[in-house]
Amino acid sequence: MTSTTEPRDTLLDADILPVQCPRCSEAQNTLVGTTDPFALDAKIGCMVCGYTFGPGEYRELLGKRQAAFAGLQVDLG
Repeated sequence: MTSTTEPRDTLLDADILPVQCPRCSEAQNTLVGTTDPFALDAKIGCMVCGYTFGPGEYRELLGKRQAAFAGLQVDLG
């Protein structure tokens, strides 16, 4: 039987994106303690400099990052 749904593997479909670190400007995040970045016990940090995002800081930065990606267009021609 063939699946009628396509895998969601494009940046346009990504719900979770790495956010930019306010200390070193890199966007390489770590997630410790859970697989859900919105869980109360989630510890999200910067892989490069070790900065730890505050409780609401990651959500705020993620919203900005999602808005930036939503405005991107890909020229396939």
